[in-house]
Amino acid sequence: MPLAKFPPKKRPDGLTTIVATLGLILYAVVSQFSSAPVAPPVHLSPVPAPGSTVYGNDISWPQCAKSDGGNGLPRPLDSASFAVLGLTDGGSFQANPCLSRQVASVRSRHLWAGAYAISTYPTDAELARYGGTGTLAQQLRRVGTAQAAFNLGSMARVGLQSPMIWVDVEPSTRTPWSAGADQNNAVIDGVIAGYQSAGIHAGIYSYDKAWKAITGARRMAGLPTWVTVGLASKAEAAARCGAASYAGGKPWLTQWTDDVYDHNLACPGVTGRAARGNLLTPYLKVRLTDGSRGSAVVMLQRHLGAPQPDGVFGATTRARVIAFQRAHHRPANGIVGSAEWRALGAGTGTYTPPVRGFMGTLFAST
Repeated sequence: MPLAKFPPKKRPDGLTTIVATLGLILYAVVSQFSSAPVAPPVHLSPVPAPGSTVYGNDISWPQCAKSDGGNGLPRPLDSASFAVLGLTDGGSFQANPCLSRQVASVRSRHLWAGAYAISTYPTDAELARYGGTGTLAQQLRRVGTAQAAFNLGSMARVGLQSPMIWVDVEPSTRTPWSAGADQNNAVIDGVIAGYQSAGIHAGIYSYDKAWKAITGARRMAGLPTWVTVGLASKAEAAARCGAASYAGGKPWLTQWTDDVYDHNLACPGVTGRAARGNLLTPYLKVRLTDGSRGSAVVMLQRHLGAPQPDGVFGATTRARVIAFQRAHHRPANGIVGSAEWRALGAGTGTYTPPVRGFMGTLFAST
């Protein structure tokens, strides 16, 4: 993910202070009322099949038009299932200048939407503005909470809803992290606490070298991690899912780049696990006849050779059932019961039901 741009932008003014202070409140108010004009009107993001691998892209200010200060990089690929939107413009307390247009684009394509935001060590001015009193660690934690509030305010203004926000922890040339891991961790703790107090899950985006340099290789196995492998391949990113991340536990997302797109994939478990074994066995006690609808009808149609199963038990399906019954010396009444299911193969071998994933923990449907 890109960090600071040059020349540096102006530091936060009084309005920014107000936004940061009220960000948590604003986010909560907008999220509470579904009739708010910024709320998404419908939720149509396709639900991935259990056990499937889904791919997406992350976007932020580099995908903004050059007239907005971006690089004009392309939007997510047509094949993308999700997009993780950057809330910041290269540093803390600086909003992505085209976030509203990016949110609108993601919604128009019904992509699953996530969010991330860069966190940085505060400048002296930011520490004075947001830190308050107390020990340095206490002040830094308050600055982190203010960063979270600022980002939540940005989300509220454009109507972006995401159950998780990734805390982007990388080196910054604009506002470098301190040489002390304890101080840096205090900022990160404040950011995480700010999101969690608003009911938002927090995860960490980083890579091994950066995480070690900034946090002292801190272990945070209880937090989801998003791991980048840099300029690499999809295969290398997929392999990274199987290894412990820089902070402890297994990654939830991995990223690779080709210098144009930031590509991402959801690691195994995010979409759940497909059913295993005999897929007909769960339907042994299901009775089907004219007018029946649903997954049982789809399964029946598939096993009777229907070219395009539609889940509706109509005349064509009834004719196929009767032909099957006659071939198996069953009463040709067009009604499917346990005998028909057994004749199709149900009840032989074991069956393990599908396991639901947690896409809804990482992304919001749009």
